[in-house]
Amino acid sequence: MEITFFDILSSLGRGVLETLRVLPLCIILSFLIGTVLGIVQSRKIFIVKYIINIFIITMRGIPPLLFMMFFFFALDIEAPFVAAVIVLSVYHAAYITEIVRGGIESIPKGQFEAAESLGLSEVIIMIKVIVPQTWYRIVPSLIGQYIILVKDTALMSAIGVRELLYSGKQLMQLTFKPFQIFFLVGAIFYVICFSLQQLSIWAEKTLKKKALDSGR
Repeated sequence: MEITFFDILSSLGRGVLETLRVLPLCIILSFLIGTVLGIVQSRKIFIVKYIINIFIITMRGIPPLLFMMFFFFALDIEAPFVAAVIVLSVYHAAYITEIVRGGIESIPKGQFEAAESLGLSEVIIMIKVIVPQTWYRIVPSLIGQYIILVKDTALMSAIGVRELLYSGKQLMQLTFKPFQIFFLVGAIFYVICFSLQQLSIWAEKTLKKKALDSGR
């Protein structure tokens, strides 16, 4: 049976849908975990900061593919999709933790002191004063991290998730046209990453405009 170009696009399309099914979950989970840990880390709570540091150093020191393979096979998880979402979320949460922490620590200390002089609690200061200012500073870095996350979804094929690269490998074995197939796979990844980059530029301009308008 001859495989047509339409069949190739259809198969890759299913892989794209699987990739896009994973991405929102990983983005939300990594953002929530990273934000909470970043806020806690910025408070420099004794012992807790060392535990978070160990987590960050561990994630930075382990290749994501190795982490994924260990998590899936060593823990004998039956659902590759679930394993992939957990691994990618936790792995990228470590980097987002540092992004959030750096953003918070870039806020002038005078902001904290001014809020404390008004009698606000630490929780209210963080939620109402510090965190809103932090977003303006970290959006480009966050989008950059999520572009890396998009590319890391290709690692899911190693544990059997039928995402874009997995679909490409299957097609390559059927068509024996690796260059054409992987060129299409790379082009699709590029479009997704380029779209995120444009979103970053738009978000940065929008946030700057809002900051200028609020300062008037």
